[in-house]
Amino acid sequence: MRAVASDARVVRATRARALAGTRRVCASATSEPDVGRATGATRRATLIGLGALVSPSRGTRASAKTYKRSIRERFETSISSATRDYFFSFPDDWVEEIVSLNDGKLYGVDTRYKSESGNGQLAVSVLPFVGAEGIKDAGTPEEVLDRFEELIGAYWEQNGFGSPGRAGALKTASLSNKMGVDYYNYELVSPHNLISACIVDDELYLMVASCGARSWKSAEGELRAIVDSFTVPS
Repeated sequence: MRAVASDARVVRATRARALAGTRRVCASATSEPDVGRATGATRRATLIGLGALVSPSRGTRASAKTYKRSIRERFETSISSATRDYFFSFPDDWVEEIVSLNDGKLYGVDTRYKSESGNGQLAVSVLPFVGAEGIKDAGTPEEVLDRFEELIGAYWEQNGFGSPGRAGALKTASLSNKMGVDYYNYELVSPHNLISACIVDDELYLMVASCGARSWKSAEGELRAIVDSFTVPS
């Protein structure tokens, strides 16, 4: 009888260890994934940005994708081989568009995306900008806005982002910092444009996300999350 009782205790101990192992596996499988190479406060901010793109009707399933510029693309579309591998998040119903050689050479356009439903579009431009180590060294937010409106205003006019030399009337301008890089962030109206700009290694990185007046109410949240996620490593 003592032998049988001892065997029963061994079986119960083995089952307890197996259940504990199962709980550890389940906990590992449901843990949060890393987002890019962001760490600390930057990683938390990136997750918050992705959370803004979660579909409310589908619980916690994220509907966002992350674009990261590849080495292959660097040599096909960029005006400089030194262009950084910037990245941003976007909804899964947005699709990449082909950047024409003309837009790349004349206006520094490097990446384009558009909503399949017609609720928005974005473009990332990379332009030479010497004489400033960071965006704050280039001038005030208003002065810098005037500079790049002049540089790519014609592209904006041709692609629905604004009129010649103008991307809309300035509503707000602010300064932010991500991964040690300063950004000027703008909201413009008529048309609705959200812009994030920074300078790294003598290059101006510029994202503009836009939509028509009729789409603004439904697209505003997505556009803000896209622009807020735009990051250029230092």
